[in-house]
Amino acid sequence: MKSTTFTLNTTQINSFWQPTLESSEALKGSYFNLNNALLNEVLKIQQLGLVIWSPDSNEYGLLLGELQKVCGWSNELLKKMGPENFLSHLVSSSFTGLCLLMKHMNTYLTSIPENQLHDFRAIYDYELVGNDGHIRRICQENSILTLDKNSKVQYFLSCISNISNVKRDGKQHLFLTGSSKEMLIEIDQLTNVCTELQLLTTRELEIARFMGKGLQSEEISELLNIALTTVYKHRQNILQKLKMQDTSEALHLLKILKMI
Repeated sequence: MKSTTFTLNTTQINSFWQPTLESSEALKGSYFNLNNALLNEVLKIQQLGLVIWSPDSNEYGLLLGELQKVCGWSNELLKKMGPENFLSHLVSSSFTGLCLLMKHMNTYLTSIPENQLHDFRAIYDYELVGNDGHIRRICQENSILTLDKNSKVQYFLSCISNISNVKRDGKQHLFLTGSSKEMLIEIDQLTNVCTELQLLTTRELEIARFMGKGLQSEEISELLNIALTTVYKHRQNILQKLKMQDTSEALHLLKILKMI
């Protein structure tokens, strides 16, 4: 029997619930009491966590998936902990970096027209100390779930995954979409300097997708009907723009940030 790989992200999950203007009480009835067994099992199988949280309160509205395997904290402990205490378990360099990245995220949010806020996505990473004492690198993808009557973010929907296999010591990344201009930001944890990286061109992303599928440069050249030297040049540009030297790690990062 042929197997099929099924992946989830916040765009797909948000298709269940469209961002609307709702009161907190309505949210508690429609979201916080959600008991979707199928969704929960899919999240567990893929080792993903789904979280609904408010930027204005120290509580989680909903926790789904087996978060113990994802971030080292059980759903029950996270519920008691709340977002503020969760942040206190970040590795200190990651906490400092995340604070800087969140400034960029907030500035970016203000640039998005009100009628396009539902397109907003923020994907970033940080290192977290789990309840078992182990450090895990976490990827978090945020989208806006609901707005209040003043078009202020009321609740975020976050998809959380464990990306400890990605070796980016001393670096954190933030990829922002939803405005007319996408942004990719890298922070150096040693200097706390944030750098906006140059985005890949459409052709570079196309080649990166083929590389991610295991195609060799010769195959990509033939498939796209371009010179082999042109493929090599695009591959070099991809590494230079991402400030990386290892092609496999560059592809890992692009996949995590959902750029390919």
